[in-house]
Amino acid sequence: MAALLAFLVQTLLARQMSAADYGRFSAGLSLVTIMAPMACFGIGSFWLRVFGQEGWGAYRWIRNSLVYVLISALLVMIALAGWAHWGPHDARTEMVILALSVFVLSQILMELVGVVFQLEENYNYFSFWQFSPHLARLSLLVIFLFFPLFDAYLLSALTAYFVVSVIVVLVGIAILNARLSGKLLLKGHGPMPEIGSASERAGLGEVVRSSLPFGIAGFFYLVYVQMNTVLVKYWGNDEQAAYYNVAFLVITAFLLLPNMAFEKILIPKMHRWYYQDRPLLHSVLKKSALLFAGLGFLSVAVIWFTADFIAAFFFHESPERLAETLQIVKWTIPLRSLSLCFGAVLFIGGHINLRLKMLSAVILVNVAFCYVLIPKSGASGAALSMILADLCMCLLFFGAMLRALRTREGAT
Repeated sequence: MAALLAFLVQTLLARQMSAADYGRFSAGLSLVTIMAPMACFGIGSFWLRVFGQEGWGAYRWIRNSLVYVLISALLVMIALAGWAHWGPHDARTEMVILALSVFVLSQILMELVGVVFQLEENYNYFSFWQFSPHLARLSLLVIFLFFPLFDAYLLSALTAYFVVSVIVVLVGIAILNARLSGKLLLKGHGPMPEIGSASERAGLGEVVRSSLPFGIAGFFYLVYVQMNTVLVKYWGNDEQAAYYNVAFLVITAFLLLPNMAFEKILIPKMHRWYYQDRPLLHSVLKKSALLFAGLGFLSVAVIWFTADFIAAFFFHESPERLAETLQIVKWTIPLRSLSLCFGAVLFIGGHINLRLKMLSAVILVNVAFCYVLIPKSGASGAALSMILADLCMCLLFFGAMLRALRTREGAT
């Protein structure tokens, strides 16, 4: 439901804004979404790993992890303000970036509180936490549609994002403070023992060294997923960015199930299975690969027959450009689904550096194709670049997964 509401929000924005304004907004939102992992820089994924490996002993990492998050968040906010003021864009785009900057802070709290609920395997709370901000944004946008605060719907959209982000930050801080002060219900590691003394806490330097690979890998993956929207804006134009972003949103809707299965549910469990039940991990991976490959090709067939209808729904003028982009980018669904399956293993144990190297290579491949194809073909060129890069990522992650599963490691 959270992902569906996010899709509906973007649908409403695409229909109410001009193509140029929606291009500015989507590029600005992609930019702050790319920057958000830098503010949390791997702490969420690192917590999943150390709690899976150390159990309750991972509490020693918490305090300085939060110090690390505060420092990195401050640096990211400063960087965004600088880019908004001095970047190569108009005043309207500058306003978009500045207004959306608080979205970075909300994403930090969304991730950290979400990780706490994942560690508890409390999926009722986790689902509500993921769902409620999207519902609040959609509700405000609908209200602004009938009772506009501003002449331009772009300003109403920025107001909705700003207000909801502030609320998420305040509520998230309260939840995180309560859970990490002794109320965490960690699953799979028995009852909570006596927490270690201050002398046993991991130092800030240890936190940085241990979480940095997760932060870089998470940042690189988000850059990879979001970068084409930004590149189309700067190497193409705002209208082409709008076409590509809508096509990307449609594809994202078809990727909801594999994203939810791995990123929200399976990865926290896989950290335990890797150390405690390797045969179960192998079985889940095999069945997941077959299931999501099949669903991916089914999704391709659906888009094949409905691309024209989808394009006409979003854009009354020149829908054929969006339809053309959709017919190309649909092939990313089975490739991305398999990449999520294979790549999930690389978050476990000591394999995050291998994932980082492969993501770096795939990003370079994508940028090279975008540089060649976007100036000539706009949104369609960006879509073709993504397909070629996804194929490369899928093959690399498959080889890396086989290597990781041959490694034997024990829990501490």
